[in-house]
Amino acid sequence: MTSTTTVMMIKNRLNRLRFISSSRWRIIAWMMLATSFAILGLIFSVREILLSDLDREANDQIIREISEFREFSQESTDPTAPLPYNNLEDMMQTYISRQFFGTSGQLIGVTDSQVLYLKEQDNQASATGYRVHQDTDLLDTITRSESASGVENTPDGPVHWGKTSISITTNDGKDEGQLIVVQYIQPQLDDIRFIINTMVGVGFAGLLLTSVFSWFIAGQILKPIRTLRTVAEDITDKNISARVPVQGDDDISAMSMTFNQMLDRLEASSTMQRQFLDDVSHELRTPITIVRGHLELMERTTQDQQATLDLVDDELERMGRIVGDLLLLAKSERPDFVRPQRTDVADLIISLESKVQAVGKHRWVISDIAEGEVNLDAQRVTQAMIQLAANAAQYSPENSVISLGTAYVDREGRKHLNLWVQDQGPGVDPNDAPHLFDRYRRESSRNPNAIEKHALGAGIGLAIVQAIAESHDGSVWVATPDSEIGSVFGLSIPTDLSLDMKVSA
Repeated sequence: MTSTTTVMMIKNRLNRLRFISSSRWRIIAWMMLATSFAILGLIFSVREILLSDLDREANDQIIREISEFREFSQESTDPTAPLPYNNLEDMMQTYISRQFFGTSGQLIGVTDSQVLYLKEQDNQASATGYRVHQDTDLLDTITRSESASGVENTPDGPVHWGKTSISITTNDGKDEGQLIVVQYIQPQLDDIRFIINTMVGVGFAGLLLTSVFSWFIAGQILKPIRTLRTVAEDITDKNISARVPVQGDDDISAMSMTFNQMLDRLEASSTMQRQFLDDVSHELRTPITIVRGHLELMERTTQDQQATLDLVDDELERMGRIVGDLLLLAKSERPDFVRPQRTDVADLIISLESKVQAVGKHRWVISDIAEGEVNLDAQRVTQAMIQLAANAAQYSPENSVISLGTAYVDREGRKHLNLWVQDQGPGVDPNDAPHLFDRYRRESSRNPNAIEKHALGAGIGLAIVQAIAESHDGSVWVATPDSEIGSVFGLSIPTDLSLDMKVSA
């Protein structure tokens, strides 16, 4: 016996949570994506700049060393003596001995007979595990290369190199050789890698902080939209008084103002419709009462006159009942339609049973009685139950048993009071069940005799029951009893009782 109203409330809440969650996560996702691209772009740019600077500095150092060596070689004299060098090895060894790069670079002289280098480079080779002057294959590759510079991968990482050829004429003939300038960049690459790794770590931490800030920022951005959605969900056909708070002068504020203006128009239209229905109902009751009064005073001398007057009186009675129902529906739109107060449930159902004894030729019994006091409008609930009882009497065979009952049920963690009427009628077609409580709606599955008896109404009796239940924040329902004979019509009203409240039968 799940109520349509409760199901719709649950769906609305779930949709609202999904909307808020999905919207917030979309905002966070876009902010995280933008931040990630910015961080990645920054890291990539810094890495490329550092590598480019490193390559440029290594090449500049090589160019400077080669330029200095060329200037030195043009002098062709020994600084310690005014005589020219006797051979190329002496000149290159003299120049190499004056230059010391530490571990960042190396000068290597290559002639036909030997490889020249500083002796300290052997010690550095022992410390680092590698120096180019010990790599004969690489030296051979460099000396045979047609290019004057390049980059080679070594066990100690990539190295930049440059070379220049030199020849001098001595007493023994012409000596030729090459001076190779090597720059080891692996230490700088390690420094760059450390910087990039640090930036990645800082960027990841920044990304986490951005996600946290984005969560709160998205919440602030969506707050006016959540308020707008909440107000829209709270708007019903009975209450259009809620309005969206308007703050600021941005697009969302303009949308809120437009939404409020729309609600103003809807509320004005709804008020006019309720006032019109109220006025019409009041105005129609007076002429109906006057006409019926005059009909009662008219003489009924013939059988035809009697039959005609009885027919007119029945129609006026039906019209009066329709007008009364319309007036009641009009009042149900008002906030003060129900006035709840503490009511003893057992006394209510016992009083109700005594009042329905005169409704039709049936046996009325109480099947279940719930004990305790709840907040409800006893008069309105009695009115709804009598309407259900009249409906059950019209569709049940004469002298059949119609039962009344009350019970507490747990629904969504809250205790509800169920009040019902079980008839012995033909039952309810499942296709009709969802629409039974709609206004001006009659069932298509009832037997013809019952329909003819029920035709005195306008099809708004069950709509009144629904209006009374919803005014108590409750709902109406229809079910098939365990015996599968007849139908059970009832209303469910939420209570403030604890979930362990006992039920008496």
